[in-house]
Amino acid sequence: MSRHKLHSPRHDDERPARFADARGADETMDSEGAVTTGADVAGMIGPAGVTHPGGDEEVVSGVGDVPDDRTILHVDIDAFFAAIEQVRDPRLQGKPVIVGAGVIASCSYEARRFGLKAGMSLSEARRLCPSAVIIDGHAQVYRCFAERIFDLCRQMTPAVECHLDEAYCDLTGTGRLHGDPLATAGALKQRIRAATGLAVTCGVGPNRMLAKLIGKTVKPDGLARITAAEADTFLRDRPIEQLAGVGHAHGRTLRSMNLDTIGGLRALPVEVLEALFGTSGRLLFERCRGRDTAAVTEREVPLSIARETSFHHHTADRTEIEGMLEYLTGRACRAARELEIKPGTIAVRLRYADGEMAEQSRSLGAPSDADPVVLELALALLGLLFTRRVALHAIGVTLSNFASRLAEQGSLFDEREAGRRAALFQAFDRVRRAFGHGVLVSGRALHLKGRLDEDRNGFVLRTPSLTK
Repeated sequence: MSRHKLHSPRHDDERPARFADARGADETMDSEGAVTTGADVAGMIGPAGVTHPGGDEEVVSGVGDVPDDRTILHVDIDAFFAAIEQVRDPRLQGKPVIVGAGVIASCSYEARRFGLKAGMSLSEARRLCPSAVIIDGHAQVYRCFAERIFDLCRQMTPAVECHLDEAYCDLTGTGRLHGDPLATAGALKQRIRAATGLAVTCGVGPNRMLAKLIGKTVKPDGLARITAAEADTFLRDRPIEQLAGVGHAHGRTLRSMNLDTIGGLRALPVEVLEALFGTSGRLLFERCRGRDTAAVTEREVPLSIARETSFHHHTADRTEIEGMLEYLTGRACRAARELEIKPGTIAVRLRYADGEMAEQSRSLGAPSDADPVVLELALALLGLLFTRRVALHAIGVTLSNFASRLAEQGSLFDEREAGRRAALFQAFDRVRRAFGHGVLVSGRALHLKGRLDEDRNGFVLRTPSLTK
């Protein structure tokens, strides 16, 4: 198997990765509420907005009550990472392409014919497909392609909710402007192909869930529409795992009850589903009947900002580990400052070479986006977590519980010092915007120099570090 390396940087100005020795975004994302959060998920599985159960306690046996005045378009970038690499290098067209480090993050449809899939180890992939081309991945490049596609979606409607490799577009009320939704989606596919060279699959439906499901039936490069009247026939005999919100655990539970299809789930009253699965039971009760009232919303403030990466080699070197933690913390704090938000909670996450995970979080005394303040707590958490005599495979820091910088009320006694510190880091950010993040490296992160490749954007990380 050949290993194909290109020279674009793999940095962290994107969405969050879960140590992307990672499953691919296009294969693992379920933004209808079944959020995949394992240790091997690469990519952001962004929140789908608040889902409000449709209807009340009354059991409705069919889908006649599905609102038919909504029109939702789901746009899914086919084989996201791998397809972009094929566009960037025409020599890869028609070849089995794998993107990933350690495990498959994404693979082309040519590779899938050999049985390859996201989450599979590269050793297994080599056995099944010796001719596959492996690429480490280029996170910033993927982000640029995705943002171009999302911009084209926004030209069609302002109500666009974007995730790593997919978008939901609310076309409700745009009929007079655009005409038939299916024709609108077809025109969008052509514009995306012309602008990026990428194929997308589009599904049109009366709600988010149905739009995404109908699109899955025509991948790759497909286009399909489902109406509310067709939903009952479409859903009834589909495998239970295809219902949004049914992951591996819920699927095992339901199949143990001989509930193998979405239609079969309708036999359970809402009270039973809530007893089995809690609040998500109500959602399953509605969704198996074709109802999904989740709105298409663009989240302006993220739930969290994560910066995490795998080491190039397993390491127990405390200097290297602390240097990487300081570097990732600085990247995360810069992202928070650019959004004018301050985190109140800091989490540090470790993955040992033997696969064991460790994670702890603590709250700051007061929200802060200053590197030294956040780093002090992150290093304290590292001291609590890194206690085993086993080398580390990966490390990450996550900021959450944000407060707006605009609503900040400073302390009377430390206001002058806080102001100086804020001015200092704002100056750093201006320099980095002008000359690249890598122009300024300080503190423990200096120990990474000579160990990692660099360019103007900073250290070239083994695993893309993305933002949630």
